[in-house]
Amino acid sequence: MRKQEQESVISSRFAILFFLVFALLEGSFFIDAKGALTLPDPNIHAYSSYALATGQILNKPERQRDEFGNTIKIQPITGDSRFLDLTGYRNSLVASIISDSSSYDPNVGLQRSADQSATGKTITVASGTHRNRSNQYFPAIYLPQAIGIWVGLHTHQPPYRTWQYGRLSNLLVYMLLFCLSIAVMPKGKMFLAVIGIIPPGMFIASSLMADSLFISLSALFIALFLAITTRQGQASRKGMITLSILAVLLFMCKIIYASLAILILALPKRILLTKRKALYLGISAGLSLCIYCVWSVVYGTALAQASVSTNLEFILRHPFRMVLSIFWNFMQEPRKLLGLGAPALEFVIILGLSWGLLFHNSHPTTRKIGSSREFISRYRYQLISLLAFAILTFLIYASLLLTWNNLPTMGIADQIQGMQARYFEPFLPLLACTGFHPSEDTKIEDCEETAVGSTSD
Repeated sequence: MRKQEQESVISSRFAILFFLVFALLEGSFFIDAKGALTLPDPNIHAYSSYALATGQILNKPERQRDEFGNTIKIQPITGDSRFLDLTGYRNSLVASIISDSSSYDPNVGLQRSADQSATGKTITVASGTHRNRSNQYFPAIYLPQAIGIWVGLHTHQPPYRTWQYGRLSNLLVYMLLFCLSIAVMPKGKMFLAVIGIIPPGMFIASSLMADSLFISLSALFIALFLAITTRQGQASRKGMITLSILAVLLFMCKIIYASLAILILALPKRILLTKRKALYLGISAGLSLCIYCVWSVVYGTALAQASVSTNLEFILRHPFRMVLSIFWNFMQEPRKLLGLGAPALEFVIILGLSWGLLFHNSHPTTRKIGSSREFISRYRYQLISLLAFAILTFLIYASLLLTWNNLPTMGIADQIQGMQARYFEPFLPLLACTGFHPSEDTKIEDCEETAVGSTSD
């Protein structure tokens, strides 16, 4: 196995080099040109990173009720006001921040002004003007940023440079995970490299945002899954345990991203027996739920702009109306993407060409498909990736409908508030599944019968 891994890395060298060159160029530009506190939801990402770096991420929260009657938990974080005041922050969408890539962020000077004081007063942020949301996501996902911030704090760096250290460590983790994904990917390595360097993703990777971990873990999960699909024998225990761990990590990132685990169901029985599928999925789900539910009950909370209980009651009474609203809004996404202008068009064209090349170089069967069962078996990976995308999309919109919209007053064609394009970026590696098919030298029927004489794990 070690020799095979070495050969995989060697065969990946061009794609990895391509990714590293562009990732370093883009990442360096964004770290220099865009402010450390210029990002979506700085009161989540900056506060969570600081809280984890200072060991306060599990501070006991206080239960309160918001203006809509929802029960929320407010976590107090205490520290240097030069950090916790978030001086000069800019809460803006990723598309808005990178829309003019030639200009420098005017907020950088104001954010650097926090360095002018040698020391700051000790303050506690919880609610009120600071709107601390450090306990919105599972704390471990901020480990990449927290490492750099911890280094900055313990080497007595000024605040802005400390935030920059957090961005740098986040970028390095992103690059490491993507390089590993490219090495693991059996084919289509350049396509995965292109996904890794699209400008919105690279800005996220070079910021304090946890979304960079969502994207890179998704890429690694799909790369490992596709590597398993190319095996001639049964999937190894080590490979499936690793895939299960990645599924748990995706669950901790955001529950909806754990839906990628359904890809495992598409593996033919010659690769993974049904009982083993149930075992790995069951263990992953059980472990994820145990850890996440305990954290969620004690610490976790979410910001809502509507009454969640009222919206939930409305959805239960009108489920079909919710489905129509989601479908309508999803169909509007291409139009909104085109409305973002030249930068959006550029990376859509680049990504489209890369995907087209991947699809062209795939080798579907020349054998005539005579039944729907054969069609499903032949295109199992494409169909399951489409299903995963549909489930993920539905869950994203459904969660926003519950928390960010007043459903009883909405029409089907009304825009669902709270949607951001970055929520779709962890889905992009799913496109790689279009270039994979069951082995040509394996009969279709072999995919449906119990494997005999499985290889040793």
